[in-house]
Amino acid sequence: MTIKPLETFGCDIRLPDWRLHLAQMTTTEWRDLGNVMDVATEGALAELYRNHRDGRLDSGVTVTALRTCLRTMGIDPARTPPVSELLITEVLEKRSFPRGCLAWEMLAILTIRSQAPWSVVDHDALAMPISFRLGEPGETLSTASGEQACEGLPVLADRKGTVASPWSPVSRYGLEGCKRPLFVCFLPRKIFRSVQPKTHMGRAVWLTWAYRFLFEKTCSYQGAA
Repeated sequence: MTIKPLETFGCDIRLPDWRLHLAQMTTTEWRDLGNVMDVATEGALAELYRNHRDGRLDSGVTVTALRTCLRTMGIDPARTPPVSELLITEVLEKRSFPRGCLAWEMLAILTIRSQAPWSVVDHDALAMPISFRLGEPGETLSTASGEQACEGLPVLADRKGTVASPWSPVSRYGLEGCKRPLFVCFLPRKIFRSVQPKTHMGRAVWLTWAYRFLFEKTCSYQGAA
């Protein structure tokens, strides 16, 4: 029997102050999820409410570092906040977990527990290779809120164009039926180790049994060629 080699890939990080964690997953169709996702989301909410008893997102280490990183790039975090702030603020205000497709709910669990910006894309729709760079003049990014101009903003892109970013919300049902999602965590280099996105990813997979790992990798800036 011929064993097919594991498909691996990386991401060309062109922004020195950032690190990305990539996790390519596949759905566990043999697993009856039952109420497992409900239990996982309730656990994430309980942890969030314990950490923010006043119902507000305080300026913790992760939030502060994200805002600082955006400011050093000339981006106003008040006008273009990290997507993690948008989601967590919504959850704290509504006191409920916003539902969506399986990939989106997994994304929300990761965001709430880590307080870091995550995105998710359909791996099979990507035109490799991928890179993390600044948006170019005239480029736009498809988000849950529609097309948004992204010139000068950090974006994840493939050969065809922009696909995700740490500031753009993902459509809650846009990846319905996606079999091989790619989860991406965007973090400032200085706090990457303290946030530990790999640990959050592993914990979410263990709690939900919704996915299994195909490939996982952390990508960093490698300097000028």
